[in-house]
Amino acid sequence: MEPVRLFVHPAAARERFREIATRSDEDLDLGEASLVIALEEYPALSVDDYLVRIDRWGEAVRERVGSSHDVERIVEEINHLLFEEEGFHGDEGDYYDPRSSFFNEVLDRHAGRPLSLSILYIEISRRAGLPVTGVSLPGRFLVKVAGPWGEILIDPFESGQVLSTAECQQIMDSVFGGAVRLREHHLRSFGKREILARLLAHLKATHLSRRNLAGAAAAIDRLLILDERDVFELRDRGTIAMEMHRYADAIRYLERYLELTPGAEDYERIREQIEWIRGWN
Repeated sequence: MEPVRLFVHPAAARERFREIATRSDEDLDLGEASLVIALEEYPALSVDDYLVRIDRWGEAVRERVGSSHDVERIVEEINHLLFEEEGFHGDEGDYYDPRSSFFNEVLDRHAGRPLSLSILYIEISRRAGLPVTGVSLPGRFLVKVAGPWGEILIDPFESGQVLSTAECQQIMDSVFGGAVRLREHHLRSFGKREILARLLAHLKATHLSRRNLAGAAAAIDRLLILDERDVFELRDRGTIAMEMHRYADAIRYLERYLELTPGAEDYERIREQIEWIRGWN
């Protein structure tokens, strides 16, 4: 007899995400948050079952390194477990494949984009006692271990390869053709809320590439939970509401955009759009 599968209503998933967004960076679990983002698309998803899987991986690494605080050894054990034993690897397929934005799919397929694999690496490392952060290097999302001895940059998309600054420059060259030099700000640590925002922005782009307006709107709604004053997302949300013929929503989002950007170059155009909507209705 198969176990009964419980379905989570999208409103409940949204409320859980809202609660997660109120937590401090220290208390926020990126794995849980990423799975809750997927929960609106996969209502039968068991967040706890996936978190147990990540817990086991973190505990396995912790047991292998024992009381050692040797960073290189811990990184080696994480890489061995994640990329050799479990077979996780970078997904070179369609950048806008929706599965690349859903953390449960990454955990099931053992394949993902740089950001999703970095989220997994961060959470396994945290459970193993090694605090790491995300780094949004142009061209590749990475993770970073920092200490008084310096920094180690790790590329989960390339099986946990430890990168030199020269190799980071090569990644940037692939984006800018050698026109931009690597600077300290390119390697700054991202907060967990920033990482979630990056994941949601990719989900939004994925839905827009497929003209899934409802999906894009849902992604923006969660971006606005993270930052209710994000004027670009407010404007996009209003525009999508217009396309969906949700005119009251469009007016609300666009008016909030104008309220926050009185000097915007498109102020008059947006104001005319609002008046047109009101006249149409």
